[in-house]
Amino acid sequence: MKTFALACTATTVLCASAMGQSIDGLYEGSNAAVIQNTSTNFGNNDNPDPGLSIGSELNFGSASVANGNLYIFLGGNLETNFNKLEVFIDCREGGQNRLRGDNSDVDFGGLNRMGDDGSGNGMTFDVGFEADMWITITCGVNAEGGMEFFANYAELRTDGGGYGGFLGTGGAGADGALISAKGMSIAVDNSNIAGVSGGTGIDCGGEGDLAGSTGVEIAIPLYLFDWDGEGIQIDSARVSAMINAAGHDFISNQVLAGIYGGGNLADPRSVDFNALPGNQFFESGASAKPCLTVLGTCCVTSGDSVACLTVPADVCAFYGGEYGGDGTSCDDADPCLPPVQCVSDITDDGRVDVADLLQVIGDWGCIE
Repeated sequence: MKTFALACTATTVLCASAMGQSIDGLYEGSNAAVIQNTSTNFGNNDNPDPGLSIGSELNFGSASVANGNLYIFLGGNLETNFNKLEVFIDCREGGQNRLRGDNSDVDFGGLNRMGDDGSGNGMTFDVGFEADMWITITCGVNAEGGMEFFANYAELRTDGGGYGGFLGTGGAGADGALISAKGMSIAVDNSNIAGVSGGTGIDCGGEGDLAGSTGVEIAIPLYLFDWDGEGIQIDSARVSAMINAAGHDFISNQVLAGIYGGGNLADPRSVDFNALPGNQFFESGASAKPCLTVLGTCCVTSGDSVACLTVPADVCAFYGGEYGGDGTSCDDADPCLPPVQCVSDITDDGRVDVADLLQVIGDWGCIE
């Protein structure tokens, strides 16, 4: 028998709160399912005013299935320049491991801008993740100087097509929470100034008790995943979230789960998460691994060039690099340069000294 979630109306203060969980952009849990491991290359916000956020970051993520809803919390904030938060959800059979280009025409073509343009490209998720739904949230500043956000969503059916549309608009915090006609609730606090710093290195999005952290909170009625009325049962979900540019055309380095350091990923159509270490998704009910603390140099050879990364040993192994040992750093003097070869080191003991001179004198006049 199919069970539907409580319907929301404009007079409902917060639909999800009536079912035991408020949707206000404040994290009520303690531990997260995943913690960000990469600094943000899309600006580090230092202003708690939701309408004046100058950076975008994803510090941690959590998801749970309860009360007929999928609840998702993403700690962090969105710059008020219409950067996009892209949320992909896998919780039923089928879906898209590589984004198609013939999905619903949502948000001025934003969804299909990330999918296959006919050449066989399209953003590709890790093996084991097949997206069933996409939600995108963006925010700017209204005439009064306050933050306002806009949300869209679409079904991601295995064969493309499906329903998609505009969910509505909202403001900051609980008072500005959006309750859409589809029954989905969204709140954006956008006052975060904690979490990762700016840059491209290994970082930590949060430790210990995360209760009270701010970010984006979403409650999705499970019936929205049952588009064919089959009465499917959903008790878990996988979520892949990322920050994208305003045109859905340039993915930052802020992805959950993280990318273990590195720059922006650029055009989504060219992104294959299988080429990055770890999984770029997290699961409902999971417990986050502690923040990375033991790092070392990793010398990765590509063609005639050698790049130095400061990463954990297992990440270095993923890239096929040479690990320099725990505690070593790329800030050290040229850690990935080959050792200097002294052509005058006749005795081959790593230095040029009297022993080499005596060898030359002893061989003086020798003809092979």
